Amino acid sequence: MASVGIVGMGSYVPPHEMTNEDWADIVDTSDEWITTKTGMKKRRIADPGVSTSDLAVEACKIAIEDAGLEASDIDMIILATSSPDVPLSSTAGIVQDKLGCTDCAAFDINAVCAGWVHALDVGSRYVATPGYDNVLVVGSEIYSRILNWDDRTTCVLFGDGAGAAVISKVESGRGILGSWLLSDGSGSSVIEIPAGGVRTPIPSEGFVEGMQYFHMDGRAVWDFAIEAFPQAVRGVLDRVGKSLDDVDLIIPHQANINIIEAGMKNLGLPMSKTFTNLHKYGNTAGASVPIALKEAVDEGLVGPGSLIVTAAFGGGLAWGANAIVL
Repeated sequence: MASVGIVGMGSYVPPHEMTNEDWADIVDTSDEWITTKTGMKKRRIADPGVSTSDLAVEACKIAIEDAGLEASDIDMIILATSSPDVPLSSTAGIVQDKLGCTDCAAFDINAVCAGWVHALDVGSRYVATPGYDNVLVVGSEIYSRILNWDDRTTCVLFGDGAGAAVISKVESGRGILGSWLLSDGSGSSVIEIPAGGVRTPIPSEGFVEGMQYFHMDGRAVWDFAIEAFPQAVRGVLDRVGKSLDDVDLIIPHQANINIIEAGMKNLGLPMSKTFTNLHKYGNTAGASVPIALKEAVDEGLVGPGSLIVTAAFGGGLAWGANAIVL
């Protein structure tokens, strides 16, 4: 199969910034509590009237330009999101229309916070076979709209944003070496929005106010994530025949600084081998990995020839990793 790699990247976060102090004016919390428990200081919040597709489009425009392409060159759009514009049709289709990609396929993937890692794997398989030369892989989320702003255990954790990558065929020796993906549906209720689907429509006999918002079992997520993160990193490296010593940088899902520190300790690696920006943006769910990857490259932490592992974990339960040589 042909070598497939990232040839352009883009990211976008809304201009409105919300600090820990701002949250302390809304719910019973404090800057000290949020910082200690999560490492987060700020996050970006989308303005009313702005949709997930709007953030995605801005990130995609930057990625397409970075790749030296035009919108008409894109053959497929894969959008990872768990906060779509509408339940149906796909937000990827809306993005396609807004970008003016008139002759391409478009569909959504929902693996929650692990969505972009899954989407990158799917996209790479299309590019490696005939028919799809340039695939746009996007993660875009507006979690501020699906949170209960009265629930201090979840509302302070998330921010809005989007990240995108154009993947195309590249020279042998670089690109996406492989992926490692796993799910455990028995934990689907650990992270969920209980109502709004066909199981519990809004309204319905079983609907209770508040079920339409994001719910999370924090302890169960911690227990899952501190094991899933290092497992995914080891899994993908074993699959592509690389070792931890070969890795230049790990880009983890930006869920919580304490989870990342625990995972890096499990791997026996220093924090200098990872990149975090959750102090600026909070947890942007399926957008966090591409946003962080773009910033790490922009800051010169990695460059051509660097081996990067992108790893994510989230609702589903779903987790996974990609091994990429820039």
